[in-house]
Amino acid sequence: MHNIALIFFRYGSHILFVALEILCFFLIVKYNQDKRDIFINSSNFYAGRITEQGDKMKQYLGLQEQNDSLLRENATLIENLITIEYSSDKIPEYDSLYTGFSIIPAYVCNSSIHLNNNHLTLCKGSREGIRPDMGVIASHKGIIGIVRNVSENFSHVISILHSQTRISCSIKGRSGHGSLIWTSPDPQRMTLTSIPKHETVMKGDTVITSGYSTIFPKGILVGTIEKIENQAGSNSHYITVKLFNDMAGTNYAYVVSNRFAGERLQLENEVANE
Repeated sequence: MHNIALIFFRYGSHILFVALEILCFFLIVKYNQDKRDIFINSSNFYAGRITEQGDKMKQYLGLQEQNDSLLRENATLIENLITIEYSSDKIPEYDSLYTGFSIIPAYVCNSSIHLNNNHLTLCKGSREGIRPDMGVIASHKGIIGIVRNVSENFSHVISILHSQTRISCSIKGRSGHGSLIWTSPDPQRMTLTSIPKHETVMKGDTVITSGYSTIFPKGILVGTIEKIENQAGSNSHYITVKLFNDMAGTNYAYVVSNRFAGERLQLENEVANE
């Protein structure tokens, strides 16, 4: 009580001034129609602006949740596209062999594109089911790399822009397959080798993953043929491929889990050791 009295003693004149200002304002608005109309209109305007800004703030705070939801939806769509690519003339049942691939969405924490050997870090790891030797794609239209090591919450990925990367690819609508390698400093272009010269290839043809490995499913779009060279003494084309995916702007990734990879590799190793 003593403290309250002390506050009024020190700041009483200020408090009285503010109280009188509020009283005068109330009387002006209450007994003056024009001023009351102005006050009501102004109040509605500013109340609307405050509500609008509050709604925008709520939307901004919910962006992360919406982002995560879109990533999960995209992962489901990619799984369906892979399923259709493996089917013949109809979409197979969900429990068929074609659903051997599942997609795990992830954020890219860190990446490089201008080194001789480039890498990425994903903000998901073994806790989300990611394992070494899984393929990483940007969407159904672009590949990123291969998982090398994982911790509980992070994954280390060897980028396709790496001197040791070899991705089995083919040309859409053509038979045969070759290896996609990175031989130039350009992060938008790679080289497709080992496509036999008897195969007819043209500039503008689409390059896709061949599905011959357990890492990437068949039919993931990689890029388009930009240049074809036939080197003397070589039995294969030397093809420059312009990638669909911009590695410099990759913020989200999808890890491809092949449920049957272990079974297939075990069988192939048994045959190889005979």
